[in-house]
Amino acid sequence: MVLRIEDTDEARSTRAAEVAVLEDLRWMGLDWDEGPDLGGPYPPYRQTERLAIYAAHAERLLQAGRVFRCFCADDLLEAKRQAQMAAGEEPRYDGTCRRLAPSEVERRRAAGEPHTVRFQVPAGEVRFRDRIRGDITFGSDTVGDFVVLRSTGLPTYNYACVVDDATMQITHVIRGEDHLSNTLRQVMLYDALELAKPVFAHVSLILGDDRSKLKKREGQEGTYVDEYRDRGYLPDALVNFLALLGWSSVSGAEVLSRDQLRAEFDLDRVSASPAIFDATKLRWMAGEHLRAAGVQDLAQRALPFLAAAGLAADAGRAATWVRAFRDSIACLSELPAKVQQLLDPGPIEPEAAAVLATDGARRLMAYLDEQLGARADLDGAGFKALLQTAGKELGIKGKDLFMPARAALTGRTHGPELPLLFDALGPALAQERVHNA
Repeated sequence: MVLRIEDTDEARSTRAAEVAVLEDLRWMGLDWDEGPDLGGPYPPYRQTERLAIYAAHAERLLQAGRVFRCFCADDLLEAKRQAQMAAGEEPRYDGTCRRLAPSEVERRRAAGEPHTVRFQVPAGEVRFRDRIRGDITFGSDTVGDFVVLRSTGLPTYNYACVVDDATMQITHVIRGEDHLSNTLRQVMLYDALELAKPVFAHVSLILGDDRSKLKKREGQEGTYVDEYRDRGYLPDALVNFLALLGWSSVSGAEVLSRDQLRAEFDLDRVSASPAIFDATKLRWMAGEHLRAAGVQDLAQRALPFLAAAGLAADAGRAATWVRAFRDSIACLSELPAKVQQLLDPGPIEPEAAAVLATDGARRLMAYLDEQLGARADLDGAGFKALLQTAGKELGIKGKDLFMPARAALTGRTHGPELPLLFDALGPALAQERVHNA
């Protein structure tokens, strides 16, 4: 995997934006083999550092007569574009400077007149093979002569990508189907430069629940990686979910480890149909990955979320809370609310109060209160054993044994398993709850 920084859009390309992309990739565990930080056999890996390479290939195109210098001012081009749109026409360059005499071009160039370099689109059809969509054919008349070098000397996206992919020995270009119109332009450039084309694979777009395209630039929720990192989703869960948007495992399994994804992924199983971003399914999958993850790892990841909620804890304490509640959360940002509810449960629920009002519950609480007072080092497993002993001695069993214990510890009749609850509370607070009950 080659990490190339495409930073020739002066308005949007900042070093801060680059750092954010790298942080997202590293958090997701998507590591690269070549890049601006690692180097590699085809440096440099930022497009703004490759301008001499683009200029050399543009000179080849000029010598071959495949591009021309365009002196049209931006305001004139915009006026023509608006006029074409008003007439119901597809806006495109009208070829004004394509017809300039060589002597006129040199005179204006020598005078220092700003100009771009445009590709001279040939007439006819453009064909290429797509690994997912099969044979693609475009009429070249669907695009006008497009810019390859701006007046600043910076390359445009389509031109820079072709030169970079060819000179960096890129074998596969996998991207969204909305790039098909770009591929039309790029294929023409490959042919004009007499360069070998990579394998193209245009994957389906990701749609929201309303079947409209997810739009990151409109601030649509859930379109940025850092949103999931900030909520405490596990990166393995997000990678698993994204891999299944437009692809399926031959086994039919949906919860897949990275090793399984690496072993099973095949472009031949990528669908050409749009994929629906199902937030409910993501939450389910995230929960499955949480339950499969190591408790100590989750505890370390949970500490910042707990601290932000004012819940002071070390890794050991956090681990007891993770064990208690990971079955009921999808991401670690949801853990503090569960812990706060446990530590400060508020008024006892009517159903729990009714459970504790029975004669059997009163006898059980008195027994537990006495025993817990003498066993300050008890843990969750020991508490379960104590409950079982109490049941035998008091002649109480089943829900009449376990329901009052849960009601005493939490003020509710539903929740995590009792040993997990006991550890999450700690023996001192657990005894206090039993004593109050």
